[in-house]
Amino acid sequence: MKTLIINGSPRTKGDTVALLTELKKYLQGEITEISVFSDNIHPCNDCRYCWTEGKCIIEDDMQIIYNDDFDIVIVASPMHMFGLPGPLINLTSRFQAYYAARRYANKKIDISPKKGVLILVGGGDGKPDYAIRMAKMILRNLGANYDEDYTVLSLNTDLVPAFEDTEALQKIKEISLKLSK
Repeated sequence: MKTLIINGSPRTKGDTVALLTELKKYLQGEITEISVFSDNIHPCNDCRYCWTEGKCIIEDDMQIIYNDDFDIVIVASPMHMFGLPGPLINLTSRFQAYYAARRYANKKIDISPKKGVLILVGGGDGKPDYAIRMAKMILRNLGANYDEDYTVLSLNTDLVPAFEDTEALQKIKEISLKLSK
């Protein structure tokens, strides 16, 4: 089993990482983690190379994602202003290559089906609806199904850090064990 984790957090010791650390305790198989803040992933520059070639011209760590060599995709992120952080949105812009390949280059893009997991953390009084919609789009573009049963929300981190959120930690454990079967 191969798992891709897309980490949308700028903090290396924050709430998102606390939940990912817990998840990795139980998750079996090969795990590849991409951090949109520290790995080399550029946004789409609208060069339109994908319109004729059916693929992106930018050579960076996005190639790991384009290789489509995973059984599970996990999107884990804090919420910023009710949405996802900018670098994670930059990553989503690179799915333009999939669209352009189909629409303009008449090339079929085969993306294998995967299980999808969503982990969101945040504080304040914001609702997660917009961030969930954005994350579902990422999962859909990667061939991963969104299922509320595979969603962990720790939304009170201004008062209770994620590593103390017993409900979120329990759900992380349950999801990890289900995925490892």
